[in-house]
Amino acid sequence: MATQQPTAEDCIPFAVAQLVTVFENLGAEHQALMAEGEKTAAKERRGTVLRMGEGIASAAHTVNQTVGVLAAVHGMRALGINRQFAKDSEGRDYSPLNTLGSPAETLFDVAGYLDAAANTLKKAYGQTRKHPGLAVARCPRQMSVALSGLRVALETVCLDLNDTDEAVAEYASAQEMLSELEKRVCRPVPAQGTGLTPDEVAAAIRANPDVARAAAVALAAERLTHAG
Repeated sequence: MATQQPTAEDCIPFAVAQLVTVFENLGAEHQALMAEGEKTAAKERRGTVLRMGEGIASAAHTVNQTVGVLAAVHGMRALGINRQFAKDSEGRDYSPLNTLGSPAETLFDVAGYLDAAANTLKKAYGQTRKHPGLAVARCPRQMSVALSGLRVALETVCLDLNDTDEAVAEYASAQEMLSELEKRVCRPVPAQGTGLTPDEVAAAIRANPDVARAAAVALAAERLTHAG
């Protein structure tokens, strides 16, 4: 998803707008996973689906909290709050009482929170050995918006921090991971009625003995019908 790069002054409002969109779009996926989990009878499969839903909920909670922290950073900057010291009787800096908040330090914490949310989503869509096919978005359109929005928000926060902390480079891998995750789990749902290709049918028969047996029975019945 192409997004216009914000100016330095607009970074925080832009990141907040992205995260609000992320939060809103996680709702449909959580709803779909919870409904699927409740309807799934197989215990292990059900547990996998519900854990995915819990991962979405955890990521949404982190995003929710991060929006509040970013609002605080925006407020500190607007009010000129930046590590001011208390003063002693001579008007000099008085360190025993520490300092007021630091927008830059708080913003670096925000990058860590967004990195954590990204890793939570990666874990939620991790492929299991028995049910690798479950690791896809139930609502690919909304999840594509959520994953790309989270990536852009993290990129924007790192852009804001670029002049104050070189350590933001460590979050480049999280941005890359979110792009790859979006590609993997948000594949468009095939149109109904398109059916399987011959190669897909052959692969299914080779991979699953039950499918192979069913195919053999169907072919035998077809031959008997034509013979009669």
